[in-house]
Amino acid sequence: MRRKSILAPLLLLALAGCSLYNDVTVGPLNLLPSNIERGSDIQSMLRKADYLRAIDLTDTITKREHPNPVDLASLGEAYLAAGRYDDARKILRDALDLKPFRATHAQVAWDLAQLEYLQNNYDASLEWAEIAVDHGVNVRQWHTDFLRAMSNVQAYRFSGAPSDDIPFKFEHPVVPRINVRANGTHQIEAVIDSGAVLSIVSRRVANELGLQAISPSEGTFFGLLGEPIQVQFALLQRLELGAIVIENVPVAIMPDDKMKFLVNKKEGTQLNIDFLLGSNLLKEFRLELRFDRKHARFTRLTAKDHVADRDQNLFIENFRPHVRGAVNRKGWFLFVLDTGSEITFLNQARLATLPIQMFGSGAHSATLQGLGGAMKHGGKVENVEVGIDRWAGTFKTLPMYENDVKEEDVGILGENFLQNFNVVIDFGRMRVDLQRR
Repeated sequence: MRRKSILAPLLLLALAGCSLYNDVTVGPLNLLPSNIERGSDIQSMLRKADYLRAIDLTDTITKREHPNPVDLASLGEAYLAAGRYDDARKILRDALDLKPFRATHAQVAWDLAQLEYLQNNYDASLEWAEIAVDHGVNVRQWHTDFLRAMSNVQAYRFSGAPSDDIPFKFEHPVVPRINVRANGTHQIEAVIDSGAVLSIVSRRVANELGLQAISPSEGTFFGLLGEPIQVQFALLQRLELGAIVIENVPVAIMPDDKMKFLVNKKEGTQLNIDFLLGSNLLKEFRLELRFDRKHARFTRLTAKDHVADRDQNLFIENFRPHVRGAVNRKGWFLFVLDTGSEITFLNQARLATLPIQMFGSGAHSATLQGLGGAMKHGGKVENVEVGIDRWAGTFKTLPMYENDVKEEDVGILGENFLQNFNVVIDFGRMRVDLQRR
């Protein structure tokens, strides 16, 4: 069975900048069926992020006279990644009913813990996480403490308007930022950051709002370049996105010096970030980023809106949204969908698995910048095409990142690609749709 990076921290923040200039040429994506690598069994389909084809095997796997618990577990994992949680829950529990070996039992329990977390069922997530620990999964203590603190909280309680349009700022650093109101008193500029698993506030703002830690443990977040950052967990009582009101928003409190973004290295100017709207909040919406008008439209999803598209391209891996894409017209590969990253990156650890000719593309050196002013030397490649939905962007240069956290994605899809379109991120249909500007 394919194993997820369960030892990785729960939260990964990918708001990052880079002095590297990227020239991107956009055109239609031409992807032939013969250029899509297919697995021959469900485990290899999962390794290739071919989740929809794995789901097509549902009847074959579930209607066997003697179902295989490993195949059932893999099928449940495909449904989980696809955001089809009711089906995933049933299949994963069916796998447990067959009393699988300890390793499979552990993985299924951890998948169920992730599933319930993504549906804001923190008490159920805690139960499954503790079962996973009992079967050998190394879950961080601060993660279970956070779940325990959230067990009796009705998170993301909505009122007010079902949708609203909010103007956003889009200037250096080039990430979308909107004004929000916190606890009815404070206007705060917030980055729309789908690469952050949980919403994050600076210590300064947390003190002004009177936020108190809800968990006895400090968590450890890791930035793009692998730098550890200690955080505390709290509840924001009220958040207003225009006319939309959300109560009980879980947040992480991060030290002020770790929420700095170096804008100009030579001049020493920097941006102090106070608030990130992370994916655990954004998943409650259909989000439209209208780059032509610089407006973001948030539409709250209801139960009837959660019907995955037959041609979905949005998936959840390790608590973060990923978009299915092609590299040099070959697929499929998963990219972290990160509206909080200026730049599109490739994961250097996965470079050997990509259809890139290093000799022809030219490996070079690039300096990358992460949160808190962290700098790291990395490589870059030239003339690489990345395709999402019906469109492709050919990057004159693509920087690469490498850290100590084992990731299955091949890269990060950032704003230097997304800003060429009006973008719809629909967590109900599980689709990213791009309309050429």
